[in-house]
Amino acid sequence: MDYHRRKIDLENKNIMELIHRLATGKFLIPTFQRTFIWDPEHIILLWDSIYRSYPIGTILYWETRTRLHVHRKIGGFFLPDGGPGHKPYSYILDGQQRTTSLLASYHGGTGNIKGQHSFDFTLYFDLIKNEFFFEKDYYKHKWEADSGFLIRLKDVLDLPDDYNSHLVSLPGYSKSVDKGLEQLRYALTHFSIPLIRLRGFDIEDVCGIYERINQTGVRLTNMDILIARGFKNYAVVVDEDFSDT
Repeated sequence: MDYHRRKIDLENKNIMELIHRLATGKFLIPTFQRTFIWDPEHIILLWDSIYRSYPIGTILYWETRTRLHVHRKIGGFFLPDGGPGHKPYSYILDGQQRTTSLLASYHGGTGNIKGQHSFDFTLYFDLIKNEFFFEKDYYKHKWEADSGFLIRLKDVLDLPDDYNSHLVSLPGYSKSVDKGLEQLRYALTHFSIPLIRLRGFDIEDVCGIYERINQTGVRLTNMDILIARGFKNYAVVVDEDFSDT
C-alpha cells in the first residue's frame, strides 16, 4: 500500500446528526471487532457525560471502497453486504460501544442489541434528580415524582418551549427543574463528538490499527487479537449466534 495515499481527517459531528447517520446505516462494524459488551450503567454514564458537556472520546472509522463481504450493523447483527448506495463504506474501528449505546438508548425499545434482546433500552431523564434511567426503573421513579418530570430522551427536543410552565404547579417543582431541562436541551443540540476518518488504508493496516488502539482501556483478550490478526475478507462467516440475526 502506497503510504502517500493514507489520509487522516478530523471533523466534529453534532450528536443528533451522528445518531441519525447511525440509524440510517451509514456506519458498519467489521467482524474482527468484538461484540457489544457494555452494560446499562455504562450507557447511563455516557449520557451523563454528554449532559455535563464532558468529553467522551473520539470515534475512529475507516472509509474505503473495499466491501467486507460480511460485517455487522450497529447493534451486533450480521449483514451479508453493504447493500446498494453504501459506497464508500464506513467501518467503525474504535467507538462501537459508544455508538451502539447512543443509538439504542436514544431510539429505545427491545431487540436492538444482539444477545440482549429482552432489555428495553428506552432512556428517560428525571428532572427532579437530574439523572438518566431506563424503562425498567420507570415506575420506581414515578413513585417518587410526577410523570411530568420523567421525560423520554427521544421526546426532549419535541417538547413545547413552555413545557416548564406545566410543571410549576406539580409537587417537587423547583428552579433546578428548569435548569436541568435547559441543560439537557443544550446538550442534545450543541454537543459534538470528534470523528477521525482513515482513508487509503488496506485491511491489514486497519486490523493492526484496531489491535493497537485496543491495548488500553478494556484490553483485548488473546482470542480477540487472534481474530483481528487472522481476519480475511471471506464471503461467509461462521458464528454460533448467527441464527439470532
